[in-house]
Amino acid sequence: MTPQGYERLRSELLELIDRERPKVVEAVYWAASKGYRSENGDYIYGKKRLREIDRRIRFLTNRLEIAEISDPSIHHGHEQ
Repeated sequence: MTPQGYERLRSELLELIDRERPKVVEAVYWAASKGYRSENGDYIYGKKRLREIDRRIRFLTNRLEIAEISDPSIHHGHEQ
């Protein structure tokens, strides 16, 4: 993986953890406080979005843990 690719995935992971997930958790908490959950569209959508975010966080975390960073400019110069 290139350093740029690694940084892009890392930035997305941090954005999800630091910004997006807390906003959705807050929205779900707010929606849950409004009453009956099975008919509450905000609550249902929020829980679905939270599952999607958590799934993406797990994927990105796993991907970054196994990533091997290589600089293509180093390899390119040796191929000629």
